Amino acid sequence: MLSGLLNDMDMHSRDKEEAQHPEDTYALASVDSGAPGSTPRMAGTPRLSEAARLVIRGPASGHHLPSFTLPDSAGRPVQLWQYLQRSNVVLSFHHGVDCAACGAMLRELAAHRDAFLQQETVVLAIGPDQLAENQQLAAQLGHPFPLLSDPAGRIIAQQGLQTPSLIIADRWGEIWAAWVGGADHRMPSAQDILQWLVFIEAQCPECTMIEWTDQAEADD
Repeated sequence: MLSGLLNDMDMHSRDKEEAQHPEDTYALASVDSGAPGSTPRMAGTPRLSEAARLVIRGPASGHHLPSFTLPDSAGRPVQLWQYLQRSNVVLSFHHGVDCAACGAMLRELAAHRDAFLQQETVVLAIGPDQLAENQQLAAQLGHPFPLLSDPAGRIIAQQGLQTPSLIIADRWGEIWAAWVGGADHRMPSAQDILQWLVFIEAQCPECTMIEWTDQAEADD
């Protein structure tokens, strides 16, 4: 019986390890062009984690979103807690209205707004622009999600990241994935982000804990 339990635990461990690396399969699952790792992966091509520089992966990383309040494009204060416990959160850190590459990234996120809502996810874009520039950028994008102003870069500095970056966190503020785009702005595609969100929604750590506790007690 003990041998059987150990074998089951070993299989569970391997399955969990594979599940913690969904980005390894995104290149195969996503066929949208224009983003590293979003085309079918062939021998010798980089994985998404290499192409887009995945710097945080999985809740075991211990990273959490910091509590913050930032003004949006209308000057209204937006607080992170308004969304937590109800929505997953995607934070997109950009260079502002004058950055064409960041604008393209934000437009792609805006084009998938409804898909993010279906995954119970809010997108918050954080940049250095002052109110007037933030209003201009929001108008260009069609006001798809809150564009927040952080001229001092306080929020991204708290995470130890650089702009541009993108963070995916669950509704409890735990960070599951974060990417740094670097000088060439190599970021995950919207489809890659959506697959992470589907993966997060499918997880139930509490249920897993109860399941294994019950199994161990039954074997005793």
